Amino acid sequence: MSSALPARPAGTEPLLSAGTTSAAIVVVSLLCFVPLSANDFWLHAAIGRIIRTTGEIPASALFPFTEAADFPFHAHEWLASLVMHLLDDGLGHERVIFAKGLLGLALFGLAYRLSHRLTGSFPLAVPLSVAALIVANFRFRLRPELFALLFALLLLNLLAEYRERRNPWYLVACAAIAVPWANMHGSAPIAVALIGAFAAGAALSPGERVRAAAPYALCAAGVALALLVNPYGVGVYRFAWELQASGYLRSLIYEWMPTFSGPFVGTRGFWAFVVYLALLGALLYAGRRRVSPEGWLLLAGFGALALHTQRHIAFFAIVSLYPASLAARALAPRLETSRRLRVAVLIALMAAGGLLLRFGNLSGGYPYFVESNNFSPLLAGYVDQGGVRGNVLNSYALGAELVYRAWPRARPAIDSRVDIYGERYLLFIERVLRDEALFRDFVRRYDVNYVLLTRPDFEGGLRGMPGLQRDGWRIVFADHKAVLLGRR
Repeated sequence: MSSALPARPAGTEPLLSAGTTSAAIVVVSLLCFVPLSANDFWLHAAIGRIIRTTGEIPASALFPFTEAADFPFHAHEWLASLVMHLLDDGLGHERVIFAKGLLGLALFGLAYRLSHRLTGSFPLAVPLSVAALIVANFRFRLRPELFALLFALLLLNLLAEYRERRNPWYLVACAAIAVPWANMHGSAPIAVALIGAFAAGAALSPGERVRAAAPYALCAAGVALALLVNPYGVGVYRFAWELQASGYLRSLIYEWMPTFSGPFVGTRGFWAFVVYLALLGALLYAGRRRVSPEGWLLLAGFGALALHTQRHIAFFAIVSLYPASLAARALAPRLETSRRLRVAVLIALMAAGGLLLRFGNLSGGYPYFVESNNFSPLLAGYVDQGGVRGNVLNSYALGAELVYRAWPRARPAIDSRVDIYGERYLLFIERVLRDEALFRDFVRRYDVNYVLLTRPDFEGGLRGMPGLQRDGWRIVFADHKAVLLGRR
């Protein structure tokens, strides 16, 4: 009686690979094809509209009706604003979801290319790249940061290719990427840090040292110079430093709060990050001998940023793919031909897809719905039809869409550009919404016609002010998300 194992059916492996690829695309699509939820989109689309129609980048805050309109505005994301306006104008904001989803698929494609280049293994590269996108997903909103993540992955792919092939054109391409990055997001100096890690890694590698590090160092210098090709020159570095060092952002703005304290703890994004850290630690320990010095440097630098501020977790997830893939390369020879691994990856992806269908993505979003401060269709229609005019005292979260829909017919007190308004102005507007005497003085001084508030801001402030009705204020519109008050 023969003890030989039965032969695998012909064609099983290609079908398994096709199924895994399809499942990965479905998972990424469920993560990324989600409606707009970032109020920044409205502001950038409005700024992009001004740039397109006037040919000039706004030099001041411009939109508010207070003295804040004259605050200097460094539109370091002007190119991203123009892109968002063109998407909105060409597709309509309800269909911009498709552009957002395609950007997610592009991120997945670049992540998979990087991981597969380093591991040489399809069944390892797929779960690694999907895991990185899952961890970064709580930050996946159509805002300039999304383009920065794309640039970071492009840069890592080019650096990985140069490391293997030593073709200098890959380093030249790094400088080419730096120019649009410097005009689309304030994180552009990260490009210098990424290349610097490869230069230091080459200098620390046995047998390579200075000779191998020199091309990376020259590339870093070239990229540092290329980043100056923006309307504000060296201001791109100053802006990044001042924003990162700002204490009030870490205490007032959710996305800048510490990772292991505050409201971020316990969210889906937090637990995804914690689980990822545990799995990443195990993988790095198992394949530690294959991780190069630049891999450890990238892990340490971006890991420190991620532990410091929750918004940096997205960059950590993208960058950690490099050392994770190097570590996985040690396991590839044993696992590449394992049919059990391929089946396990497929089952895990199918399970992830089922969870996403049932519970939504890391922000609780589905392809047909996501929680946001966006105007409801009724409020959007009311504002679009001219229902709001003049000076509008508003919640911080609602200013951007008010600008998009009604400026200059209606002017807000503040929008989402907290970096230009500063702590003092932001806290002042919040006090106005809660202090009746201050509210009355503000209304008289600036001739405020309307007040537009989120439900929590209304319930926690104006609702409890007994003198509002005597002053002629009344609710002219209200729904489950916002309250609009007008003055007779």
